[in-house]
Order: sequence, then C-alpha cells, then structure tokens
Amino acid sequence: MNKSSFQQVMTCILSMVIIVLLVFYGYRPVSYDLSVGSVSNRDIYAHRSFVDTYQTEYEAVIEKNSVSPIFIRSEEISQQSITNVELFYNIVSETRSQRITGFGTPADNWDEIVSSMYAQLNSEFTAIPDEGTMDVLLSMSYSAFNLIMDKSVSISEIIMMDNVNTDTLSTAIDSRVEEFSQNYSEYSTYSETMKTVLKCMLRPNSVFDSDATEEAGENAYLTALNAPITVDKGTKIISSGDVVTEHMYQCLVDLELVRNDTTDLLILVRIAAYIVILSLITIIYFIRKDSDRFPDMRIFYMVVVTFILPILASVYLAKLNALIIVTLFFTAIVATYLGTRDGIILSVIETLMMWPLYNFDSEFVFVSVVGIIITGTIAGKKNRSYNSASLIVVPAIACVLSVISYNAIFATTLRSFIESSVWTGVSAILSIILAIGLMPIVELFSKVVSPVKLIELSQPGNPLLKRLFLEAPGTYSHSMMVASLADAAADAIGADSLFCRVASYFHDIGKLENPNFFTENQADGYNPHDDLTVTDSVKIITAHTKDGVKLARKYHLPESFVKIIEEHHGNAYPGYFYYKACKEAEEAGLPAPDVNEFRYQGNIPSCKESAVIMIADTCEAAIRSNKLTDIVQIEDLIRKLIKDKIEKDQLNNSGLSFDDLEKIIVAFKQVYAGTLHERIAYPQ
Repeated sequence: MNKSSFQQVMTCILSMVIIVLLVFYGYRPVSYDLSVGSVSNRDIYAHRSFVDTYQTEYEAVIEKNSVSPIFIRSEEISQQSITNVELFYNIVSETRSQRITGFGTPADNWDEIVSSMYAQLNSEFTAIPDEGTMDVLLSMSYSAFNLIMDKSVSISEIIMMDNVNTDTLSTAIDSRVEEFSQNYSEYSTYSETMKTVLKCMLRPNSVFDSDATEEAGENAYLTALNAPITVDKGTKIISSGDVVTEHMYQCLVDLELVRNDTTDLLILVRIAAYIVILSLITIIYFIRKDSDRFPDMRIFYMVVVTFILPILASVYLAKLNALIIVTLFFTAIVATYLGTRDGIILSVIETLMMWPLYNFDSEFVFVSVVGIIITGTIAGKKNRSYNSASLIVVPAIACVLSVISYNAIFATTLRSFIESSVWTGVSAILSIILAIGLMPIVELFSKVVSPVKLIELSQPGNPLLKRLFLEAPGTYSHSMMVASLADAAADAIGADSLFCRVASYFHDIGKLENPNFFTENQADGYNPHDDLTVTDSVKIITAHTKDGVKLARKYHLPESFVKIIEEHHGNAYPGYFYYKACKEAEEAGLPAPDVNEFRYQGNIPSCKESAVIMIADTCEAAIRSNKLTDIVQIEDLIRKLIKDKIEKDQLNNSGLSFDDLEKIIVAFKQVYAGTLHERIAYPQ
C-alpha cells in the first residue's frame, strides 16, 4: 500500500467515526427523568413513528383469551355409542327369542325373563328406554324388529361420523329418524321408539381439545404481535400534569426517551452498524469503478469535507423541519468536478446516512433523491454551456413539485402542504447557492477546475494567452486549432469538451521559454537548430513540457491542466531529431544512439481528455507541416499517426476504445472540412 492509499484508508476510517458520532448525537432524542406514578411537567410528543409495544401486547393477550374452545370428534366415544346400540338390540333380540318355547307355546316364566333383561340392560347402560318403548320392541313383529334394529345401527353410524355435542346430537337423531319415517312410511309408527332408543344409547362424541385450543390461542397472540399498533410521529404521548401510567412509561421506553448508559450504547452500536454498511457500499462502488479514482489527495479531501458538511448541518437543521434539503450542496460540488454519476450516487448514500437525523421520514428521502438527480444532471454537464441560474432554479422547482406530488398522494393538510413546499424550495436554493459560492475556495485548495473556471481561463485577456499570442504567435495559432480539434473529438466520444478546448489553449505554454526554437514561430526563415548539435536541440524541444509545468504552476493553473501539459507528448521522442542523430552516427561509423535519451520526460495520457489533446496536437502539427489540403490525404495521415501512437503504447492508459478512435477521426475530418473549404475569389 502506497502513501496515498494509506492516507485515503485512514481518512475514510476517521470520516466514518465522525459521521457515526454526528448521526448519533443528532438522532439521540432528549431523555426524561420519569417513572410510573410520577407527574410530567411538560407535554411529550412522539418524535418519530413507533410501535406501541404495551398496547400491542394488551391487544394480543385479549386476542389469545378470546379464542373459542376447540372440540374434536372422539373416535372412542363414537365407536362405543355404536357398540351400545348394537348391544342393546342384541339383548332385546335374545329376550324376544325366549318368549315362545320350543313347543310353540308362550313361556311360563316370561316375567322372569323380562326382569332378567332389565337387570342386564341396567348393568350395561347408564340409561335405558322406558317400559312402553321396551314393550313395543318386545311385541313388534320379527320383520319390523329386524328393520328397526338394522336402521338404528345405520343411523348411529352416520350420526357418529360427525362431530356432535349435546345440542346437535338430539337434532341429528330427530332428523335421521324423520328421514326413516318418510322412506319407510309403513313403519313410521316405530319412529318414536327408534328416537328413544338412540337418545338413550348415543353419547355426544365432541370433546374439548386443550392442546388445540392452547395452540389456537398462541397463534392468535402471535398474529396480533405481527400486526403491531403504531403511533404516528407528532402524537402526544403525555400531557403536562399527567400521572405517568405503565402504558405511558412503556411508550417513553419505546421512543428511547427514558434511557441509561446501556440504552445509549445500544443506539450508538445500531447507528455505527448502519453507517459502516453504507460506507462499505461506497468503497465497493469506487473499487469497482476505478481503483485510482483520487490520485490527488487534495481532491479526495475535498470530497470528504464536502460530504461531512451537510451531515453536520443536518444535525441542527433537521430539528427545524424534516424537509430541509442540504444534500444538494454536496451534489452540486461533486457532480461539477467528478461527474454526474459520482455526484448522484455519493449524494444518495449521504442522504441515507442523514436519514436517521430526519427520523427515517420517507418524504425526506423521496424529495432529496429527486433533487439529487436533477442537480447532478445539470451540474455534471460536460459542455461549454454552463448556466448557474438553471443549476439553482431547476432543482428547487423539481423538489417543490416532488413535495406537491407526495402530499397529494397522502392528502395532507393545506398548512402542512405549504410549509413543506416553502422549506424545501428555500433550502434547495440556498444549498446550491452556497455550493456555487464556495467553488472558488474548493478550487483553491483542491486544484480542481469547474466549468465557470474553465470559461474564465478561456478569455483572451488571460495573461498566459496574451503572452502566447505576442511571444509565440505560431504556437498560439497551433493551440487554437488543437483546441477546435480536441473540442469536436471530445464531444463525439462523450468526454469533457469544454475542458479539452480550454486545456488545449495552454498545452504548449512551455514553448514560451524558447519560442524561436519551434518551427511555427520562425517567421524569417532562420532556424536556430542549424547552429546546435542534435543533443542540444533535443534538450530544448523536449524541455517544453517541463517548462510548461513550471509556468502553469507559476500562474496557478489547475492541476488537471498541468497533467495535460505533462502528458500531451507522453514518453515518445521527436522523430525528426532522432533520425537525424541516427544518420549522423551512421556517417561517423558509430552505433545508433539510445532512443531513451531522446524521449520526453513525461507520462502517457491517463484519461480520455489527455489522449484526445495528444492526438489533436500530433495531427495538427503534422498536417500543418505537410501543408495538406486534401481531406482524403488528411484522413490517411491521421490514421497513420493514431496507429503510431498505439504501436508506441501511448494510449494504453487513456481509456479510449477503437470505436472512440474512429469517432475522433470523423470529428477531425469535419473540422478540417470546415477550415479548408474554398472561398469565392473577390475582385482586386
């Protein structure tokens, strides 16, 4: 891990700690020294929506105890009832068989037989039919008895298949016997006999199931707990002068308004876990996006500081209103300097980190995200048309419209509607105005460049551009053409065209140290290189990148311009002087010189913009040197020069694709087609 990476890691850790402490401080509500039975000396309101655990538990217990007892069918009782019916008729049938002797005469001891039957029935059953019913059973015909016995058993089996209790058993017997009477009308006179027997022999088979009842009660209890009773934010919990009840006290506990050191520690742990997760998401985003996103620590520190400032402000402003949108301050700055995507993603993460400060208000997140997207899109525009007014007004209007739509859905009161709109619009405008106002300070410390700064640097009155125009007019003209080429090419591939144009103005300022040693500035035909050795000429030519870096820093140009100056020749070498040195060595019988001694002491382009300016610079110089006017020849030369850059590994770190290179060629052709068009010959 290099020094820069170590500093970034330590800064991230320190930032997370600061954010955790800020959010904890802002989120932790005021505590009250109250207990059950004490008297409150103030009105206490819910600072956020919460689950009323006391009332939820109360309702759950009521639901549990309101569950009706569960009765189930007993197979044992059902079978015993059927057996009782069968046994009863078997005893009666056996008694009937003894009424007539083997000689066909009535039994002399019939009374004793009947008495014996009654004794047996009383011993087997708790209740038996009355004497009248028994007489009917004993005296009816053989066929009638067998039918009644068979149907009684069938009816008992059908009834016992259902879950019958004391009330439903009698009804079921009456219904089934009535059905028998209708189907067998000739035996309907025996229906009352059947009813009497069945009502004596059958028992309710529905028994209380304590386990099932208890389980149903637990399910009702859990269901009630899973649908908790919530109390909305702003609800009055306790009025001044109220005696604190158990319910009120539990509400204070649920809102964490009655706390101790353990409670505070628990809140801190929860906040820390929340912030750490969001921080890890941010780190993963940058690792996946670009492992070297912040090569300059000043830019990294700028992002960190502007990230923390809105959170710090929200600690105090959130208490005024839940719709004070301060995130747009960070969005405007980061989208301006790092681009739309970084501005939007980082701002959404920042909003989520601030969410606890606004008591997890969904409207705050909705309105903030709308404002972030609009602000990031406008501030991240990479073209020459930059309008601060649109950056201020459009996001504010978008935020107000989002408030209107949200409140329309939830049908809030008119007062709340107006209050939310005013707070949102004013805070959005002030946040962006503050961001724009601080941009010069941000640029001073971080050395980044904004569109406003680029426009300022592009003015003809800039001291360096004045010097370039007066002291090196050829280089000035060359730089203007390079700017046109780079602007068109950057626009074609989606790069920062305004940056490319303005940076191109300054890419060759190093030639101001020795302007006459560059052919574009030699007007009288004299070339001072004719009086120098190849080695001295190469030192002067290749030194213009170093001289440009020194001059750029002297005039406080942005670091991104310094990088362009340093990279616009990469680590290539001036071919003319190298080939001249090789020829001289060959004539002297010496080995060819080391090419590394002829190279520019710079780095290859590290971004698309730098690579575009390198290609534009090379192509413009070559086309001007060869005095080409034919578009076909110009295209052929451009392709050869780009191929040469590729073969010499000058575009390896640029991020340009072959599709980008093709678009660059087309853009260059369009520029030259416009500058080389024929004009009408005017009369002398």
